[in-house]
Amino acid sequence: MSNRKQNRVRPTIVTEPEDRVFRPLDGPILHHVSLFVSDIKISIRFYTEGLGLTLREEFDDIMGLRSGRRFPFGVASVFLEAGDGRFIELHPAGDGAMSPSGFPINHLALAVVDVDAAYAQALTAGGMRFDIPVPNEEWDGTPLDVILSGARPEPMRMAFLQGPNGELIELYQASTSN
Repeated sequence: MSNRKQNRVRPTIVTEPEDRVFRPLDGPILHHVSLFVSDIKISIRFYTEGLGLTLREEFDDIMGLRSGRRFPFGVASVFLEAGDGRFIELHPAGDGAMSPSGFPINHLALAVVDVDAAYAQALTAGGMRFDIPVPNEEWDGTPLDVILSGARPEPMRMAFLQGPNGELIELYQASTSN
């Protein structure tokens, strides 16, 4: 089987929670590192063919859910599996307001059991609120229900905050619903 066929995303529409990129876990664990790249296709090829990672999922956008309505973040992403449920997330540079200038590492993400409790605990320990730029919407990074849209949409709850040195941290809690 060619690398191209091995790296294709499986076309299943509905996924069980344990088969998702954002699946339920038992405790805090490093889930992914997010990078902004200038050429997504070249980067996918490099990470799959050059480093042996597997293309796991492609998402068209993140949809925020608030007060019965949805709002788009305007940022696409690709998840490359780096083994044992760990991922590198690639975003096209310049894709949406979340794209940083300069250094390509955007954030690290931790999977947690309860995003609301983890967020509160992190703030108590010196973390700081962080306003996430979302087109036509204000969001201060507090816990929010979202759906990553694409061929296999995935619901989850997430929050963003800054660590004591200004590092950007995503906390996420996987949804067990379909």
